[in-house]
Amino acid sequence: MATISFGLDVVISKFQRANLWVYDALEGYLALQYFSWVLYHMGLMMVSAGVAKYISPQAAGSGIPELKVTLRGVVLSEFFTLRTGLAKLVGVVCTLAAGSTVFLGKVGPFVHMATILATQLGRVMVRVAGSSENPARKYEMLVAGAAVGVACCFVAPVGGVLFSVEAMGSHFAVRDYWRGFFAATCAALTFRLLPLVHGQSETVAVLFSTSWRVEFPYDLPELLSFALLGLVCGALCCLYLFCHRNLLLLLQDWPLSRHLLSRNQILYAGLVTLVLASITFPPGLGQYLGARLTMKELLETFFNNCTWGDRGELGGLNSSRQPSPPPVPDPWLQWSHPQLSALEMLSFFILAKFFLLLLATTMTVPAGYFLPVFVYGAGLGRLYGELVARLFPEGIVSDGIRIVITPAAYALAGAAAYSGAVTHTLSTALLVFELTGQMSHILPVLVAVLVANALSQRCQPSFFDGLIILKKLPYLPKLRVGQSGAHDIYAEDFMVTDLKFLPRRCQYKDIRGLLKSSSLKQFPLVDSQESRILLGSIRRKHLAKLLSEQLSTEKRFQYLLSQSEATSVPELVPGETGTLCAVEKAAETPEAAAEPGDGEALMEEEPGTRLSVKMKNMHHLAEQWECQQLQEQMPLEQLPIDPAPYRLLEKETLHQCYDLFNLLGLRTAYVTNVGRLVGVVGLRELKAAVEGSVKGTFARRRPHGGELQEGDLEPSGAAA
Repeated sequence: MATISFGLDVVISKFQRANLWVYDALEGYLALQYFSWVLYHMGLMMVSAGVAKYISPQAAGSGIPELKVTLRGVVLSEFFTLRTGLAKLVGVVCTLAAGSTVFLGKVGPFVHMATILATQLGRVMVRVAGSSENPARKYEMLVAGAAVGVACCFVAPVGGVLFSVEAMGSHFAVRDYWRGFFAATCAALTFRLLPLVHGQSETVAVLFSTSWRVEFPYDLPELLSFALLGLVCGALCCLYLFCHRNLLLLLQDWPLSRHLLSRNQILYAGLVTLVLASITFPPGLGQYLGARLTMKELLETFFNNCTWGDRGELGGLNSSRQPSPPPVPDPWLQWSHPQLSALEMLSFFILAKFFLLLLATTMTVPAGYFLPVFVYGAGLGRLYGELVARLFPEGIVSDGIRIVITPAAYALAGAAAYSGAVTHTLSTALLVFELTGQMSHILPVLVAVLVANALSQRCQPSFFDGLIILKKLPYLPKLRVGQSGAHDIYAEDFMVTDLKFLPRRCQYKDIRGLLKSSSLKQFPLVDSQESRILLGSIRRKHLAKLLSEQLSTEKRFQYLLSQSEATSVPELVPGETGTLCAVEKAAETPEAAAEPGDGEALMEEEPGTRLSVKMKNMHHLAEQWECQQLQEQMPLEQLPIDPAPYRLLEKETLHQCYDLFNLLGLRTAYVTNVGRLVGVVGLRELKAAVEGSVKGTFARRRPHGGELQEGDLEPSGAAA
């Protein structure tokens, strides 16, 4: 994965340099420059959307919401195939080559691709070792793959592991830590060694080097300033999450956008990219947005040590109308302009990118959403730091000590706080430290991250949880800490009591009636109708297979043939008419064969009438056979029965049920009282109970007040 990440970065940089080379070569021809700028971005994004539509629809998006559901125990078809991985790789190359114009990232896609590779490696090991697939080993491989995906993007093994735990797992086994750390460390080390081999660097170094130092970073006024930054990031994050979720709902409800998103994703991606490219066109509004800079160069400018508000450092450096082109070493000069100050340009950047990012995330393309909010948070923190430096040009004086304001430190805190608030994670603080190697502001950054997370988690679901809700994926919402109602609500209050079960001594007709009356995928097996002692559970597919074998066509024809022989009907006539003769002779009932006169009467009737009578007789005989077959008892020894489906007690609290479902990956659990089956709890009922508990609207369920819906009763994680 580190090799793929490095190769992808090289390819993307060549694409972006080629785009700027063509753009600069057309200088003096504004219309041609606009055409090349728009065509480049539209072509890439339409290819990305086409890959997601025609090669693998599962490759669209970041993949983290689906991975969260998978780690929860839900199986998503085609999500971990090589076809999906290839489509993801091609799509993300096109998306990232579009640069800061489209403003999307690669963290989510790399996490998805790493888990695909982990799954395929697990299957190879199973074939080599000759053992059966182990769900626990598969889970460990997925967790390690998620850590590797983050480490490949940020060269942050520690932050990568912790971010994968926070963002994707509802729980985490301690034994998986060393596996994740080992894999993530190998990925990060390889990613940093490859530039040495390629000749791009002279030694192993952090991704974004910083040169500023602070002797007293932990003074109280400084901490209060960082806490206020966290509050600003948390508030803006809540607004962003609210707008994002409602924008997607609006697009789903509006007929035209719903049609484009469902059937014409390529056209929709082209139209959205046309708007984005037109707004970021460098001679237009793009000159105020740093449109020529890549995502990495944007971060470099925000983490730069100089103070932009100081006119001696940044202002007046560029006397032309156009910003200086980025043949770096100084990409931060893109924020200089003769008519606007750097703070005004940065303010416009924050305002414009808020809405442009909302628009970009509506496209159905392989893309990540963490890096954009990380860069946006860095810009927000940089603006805040520049304002603080403007308000306190001499620094903050505390106990006679003058503390110099470092705007780049606020950019670090803003990146960690805003991205952490969007994803509801705290490990983003470690990510920025591993990215920059700057540990002097660890306490202020943690303060900003904690404040931003506290506000965001209180007001809005995370970005990934919001996508899970919009996609209607099976996943439990968070049960907030301190909700006392979770300990006062019991399983008997929200369980389903209108049960569909199968007695041990039952007939085939009972199985057929159960399958016709219910669409559940698993049925509890009880001792008897009266006692309801739970013995195990049986899957629907096994019952359907047993019933189809009992009423198979072969058995039916064998019975009809045996009846024809018992009534002394002549042998079958060989040849093409053998089947028809068999049907006609088998249709004759014993009563018809006992009266000789009836045969002569039938010979005098028309052939069509004779065939109709015989077919009716045959149908009647087949019904008699089917009735006899359904009266037989079901042989339990022929069925694969799960003898230990997971059980809950009636007085199991909602909090306990929530933890058990998350830890074991359950989708259903039976509620018993002294071994007697009294109810069942599915993922749907538990989710409704959690939401009601959090919102304070939970209503205790009356007896026989609920009925399971299709798909509620899946095989539990323990049973599987």
